[in-house]
Amino acid sequence: MNGDVAAFPAFFSETVDGWANDRRDLAFAWREGQLLGRDSELCRQACERWGALWSDFWQQVADRFGLGSGKIVAERVFENESFFHLMRWRRLFDRAGLDELGRGLGAWLAGAPMPPSPWRDAARDLALQSMPPIPERDEAMARMTSAAVDLVSEEGVAGLTHRAVAERAGLTLGVVLHKFNTKSELLSAAFEGVYLANIGHLLREQNAPDVSRRQTAIVDELVESISRVKGRRGLEELSLAVARDPSLHQFAAQLRYLRGRTSKSTLEAIVEGRRNVTSLEAALFSSFASSLTRLRESASPDVARAQVRTELESVLTFVRRSSVA
Repeated sequence: MNGDVAAFPAFFSETVDGWANDRRDLAFAWREGQLLGRDSELCRQACERWGALWSDFWQQVADRFGLGSGKIVAERVFENESFFHLMRWRRLFDRAGLDELGRGLGAWLAGAPMPPSPWRDAARDLALQSMPPIPERDEAMARMTSAAVDLVSEEGVAGLTHRAVAERAGLTLGVVLHKFNTKSELLSAAFEGVYLANIGHLLREQNAPDVSRRQTAIVDELVESISRVKGRRGLEELSLAVARDPSLHQFAAQLRYLRGRTSKSTLEAIVEGRRNVTSLEAALFSSFASSLTRLRESASPDVARAQVRTELESVLTFVRRSSVA
């Protein structure tokens, strides 16, 4: 198996699936530690040890399969996909879609054409069809929901209280308690707001890519975008809640499969029309960028910018090589 890149996709998919299912308790501990690490120095140190363990593991994998500089690409995509794979939707679609993503990652690393992804495409169509309706909210409810979203994004679930929502929304405590009797109802409203805000972003139509832009300008824009992203905590809290609570499984399809529109436009500009960019490749790039955003969120702006640029250049090397192939 040494040096056989063709054998890597099956290994990657099985590693993600095994981690998210067979070692589910550890997988949750890792993710919850990432969230806690933003507020706790002790948890931050634990997260750094987790990061070192995974980095060493993926170096051994890279050596075994001959991935070379593709090590960081595989590591980042695993970091994100192992998070999303915790969210269970339909086992057959989830496993088949994961296999397709693994083959897409293998194609990147081997400089081969992107394979078809019928399972992921079907899951994407079903996710669009099953989008929950946007609820009607009166002005007070809208203010409270917005305040709840901000609190979860900034402080996590622990920071979400009726009093905090009242203060943030500029309303009395009595009004908030009347609208949301329990903490559970308040939490549901917050997650609903986070979900709708992020799904709205995922579904927003993008302008046609300006292929006349210079490659350096595109990379500069990506570096700045990823380096400056903040406030993802709400989405990650929501994702963990969906992964833990079977009653929220209907959200899993949208969170897992409606990704990549922004990435698709970016990649089309990168390859400058030399080939088509598929939804599978866009999802891969979105996965890489999401992981990079999450892992660099606690770094200083200058350090984050340098690290993001280095890793982006690595993945874009494979994107460009695929375009030549």
